[in-house]
Amino acid sequence: MLNKIFLKMFGVLDLIKDFLIVWGIKILIVIFTLIIMHNIVKISEISSRYQGDYKSLTPIYEEEKKFMNYYETGEGPTVVILPEFGSQSPVIQYKTLVDGLKDNCRVVVVEYFGYGFSMSMSKHERTNDIIVEEIKKLLDYREIYGPYIFVAADTSSIYAMRFQYMYPELVSAIVSIDSVYPAESKDNYRIKAIRDRVANVNINSIWELTGFERILSYTSPKTFYIDKMKALPDNYGDEELSVYRNRIGSNYLSRTMVREANKLEENMKQMENYIYPDYLPTLQILSSEKRDTYVYAKNSKESEVDLEDLANDLITNHDIQKVEVVQGDDHMLQLSNPSGVIQAIRNFIGF
Repeated sequence: MLNKIFLKMFGVLDLIKDFLIVWGIKILIVIFTLIIMHNIVKISEISSRYQGDYKSLTPIYEEEKKFMNYYETGEGPTVVILPEFGSQSPVIQYKTLVDGLKDNCRVVVVEYFGYGFSMSMSKHERTNDIIVEEIKKLLDYREIYGPYIFVAADTSSIYAMRFQYMYPELVSAIVSIDSVYPAESKDNYRIKAIRDRVANVNINSIWELTGFERILSYTSPKTFYIDKMKALPDNYGDEELSVYRNRIGSNYLSRTMVREANKLEENMKQMENYIYPDYLPTLQILSSEKRDTYVYAKNSKESEVDLEDLANDLITNHDIQKVEVVQGDDHMLQLSNPSGVIQAIRNFIGF
């Protein structure tokens, strides 16, 4: 009797094993096919035939034939927008700010290597100094001369600080939006959060190989904030959404972005003692959501700092250096509360 039971059990196990092997092979074939199809499409997207206003490639390393993209519009004081880390298409994601400032300013959006229509970069490391020099080369080549008002989001705030440190005469003001603060590297809880973020970037970048993010841009609009773009029809039409989805398919956590993320801690430590010069007008915009997250961490004794502490520690002249909290349910303030951000910037600039 026991022999028969064991034989039946082994028979069932053999069926399950055969089923898993057959379907496992089929699933692997499907995944492999999707990867091939995605990368074929991606190759065509990298050399995109799109020739609209959002694509203006600029040679940064001419001998290496490496180009960066930028977008420019308007007249007046020059505002240079530096995007948050991982933005698949800065020229699209920051269009709300461009539209809100272009009547009074010359507005420029920079797409770093690995972002938007800019090319990938493996030869030159993603250090503060190299990225600063690439920004300057782009602006010089396009005859966009300073002084500049930098509007920098997330990790780009570090690059804006470094640019000001290296070329103080070229920076007339800095606006940061939900900045990553270099001094966070001195707090164990915050540096752990930074390291976790970098680890997630390295892991999630694997999805870039499959093209899964391309499907998500259609099936889950919330994932890439497309739902918020659609809620802003005055800023985002069919062309903008098409360009954005195209760039998601090509630049979702590109290898260049991964290299940049892996340099983040080093870049933060280089600037961890930086403070704003007392002659430099600055505005630090904090989203209420991020502010509250930091407050909770400090109140629970996990962290020794909160966001407003970090912002105020950079200030040396309260007459011209301000901190302002803007209501927002995420870090994408330019999409979740564009009017609040634009008004804060316009009041700061003076119109």
